[in-house]
Amino acid sequence: MRDSEISEKKLKARSCYGHLGGTLGERLFEQLLSLGWFERDESKSTIYKITPLGEEQLAALGVDIYEKRKVKQQSK
Repeated sequence: MRDSEISEKKLKARSCYGHLGGTLGERLFEQLLSLGWFERDESKSTIYKITPLGEEQLAALGVDIYEKRKVKQQSK
């Protein structure tokens, strides 16, 4: 594949039940892990948790990580 073809080919993402999936979602999550924004839960290999650094950095980007939780509580 030529460089021009690679630059034109965009990664795809999909949303499934409010979660980001697809190749783009995978790569984004891998990067967040490598940055130390998330870490694997010690008790389960398929569970990840946000780190204090991740909370701080996401807040700096304007991401309210508690927004969905607030919406669910208000609807009760």
